[in-house]
Amino acid sequence: MKARVTTVMFNSEHPEELVNFWSTLLAVQAHPFNEHTEHIWLTPQEPNGFKLGFQRVSKKVYSSQETHIDIAVDDLDECQNLVLKLGGRHIKTTKLQNGFEWRVLEDPQSNPFCIYLEFH
Repeated sequence: MKARVTTVMFNSEHPEELVNFWSTLLAVQAHPFNEHTEHIWLTPQEPNGFKLGFQRVSKKVYSSQETHIDIAVDDLDECQNLVLKLGGRHIKTTKLQNGFEWRVLEDPQSNPFCIYLEFH
């Protein structure tokens, strides 16, 4: 059996707000809204990479989610500042004794995600 992640889907009452936030943060293009499926897709960052999808719903089922996205960045402060400028929030910063640091942030609709420094 072979399995792979193809899509991470966000349910939202206002998906256009999330599309603007995530497409700007990740520097990718959005596909036009599909009226038949009520989805908006972002172009994968890498060939054969997974997509982010945004689905219009009349009301979100849960107020909080246990699943989140981890994003590798080359500058934590620059990324956090962009998130804040786009209407997101900083929730907390954690730094381990070995120096590894990550930050928990939220997009404008309170979907959590983490950023961390990508090591080369």
